[in-house]
Amino acid sequence: MQDRLTATGLLAAWEAGANRQPLDRALAILWAAGAGGDDPAGLPLAERDRRLLSVRHHTFGPILPARATCPDCGAEMETEIDTRLLAEALPEPGESDLRPITSRDLAAVADLPADEISAVLCARLAPGIEASQALGARIEAEAEAAELRTAMTCAECGARWIETLDVAAHVWAGVEHAALVLLTEVAELAAHYGWPERDILALSPARRRAYLTLARSG
Repeated sequence: MQDRLTATGLLAAWEAGANRQPLDRALAILWAAGAGGDDPAGLPLAERDRRLLSVRHHTFGPILPARATCPDCGAEMETEIDTRLLAEALPEPGESDLRPITSRDLAAVADLPADEISAVLCARLAPGIEASQALGARIEAEAEAAELRTAMTCAECGARWIETLDVAAHVWAGVEHAALVLLTEVAELAAHYGWPERDILALSPARRRAYLTLARSG
């Protein structure tokens, strides 16, 4: 498993996910990094997020910046979280008669009315078991257990709350920002030196920055 986005992979992930739904963006990142295996859409959500965090760690470093809004005073909060600690907090698969929920399952119910979602998930995750309110509650509880939560304290008013961390959204934000920066660098170097994109992307980040410095110095 590669678990890292090269310059070419970064642009491939961004291009594949730019106009897609969040679920598709997560899978595009895993595909471009070679971290999704044979069926990334079939990965349990906790394992999908663990692999996304690994890609984030090996591509950009261990620190994941995050923002949240205080529910009491509305202040914008910024924090930094270690991706390794987040990955360790994700649950490992355990013994259960329920199949873990996957991206494919979420896609299957994405456009359904709210009152139909539970029955469809019961049929997909527990075939052969009669759908019931209790079974639906179990599925919901297991899905929530796969989510990451972090304790937050507002620096302005002192309020405390638990924030749910959307791993896929945060990793995508980093990919999108880095891809747009990289495209700007490619355009600048191509205009100055006349090099094709593939040659610029093949440069190491350090060498690319050095050429940019030379180009900007005149």
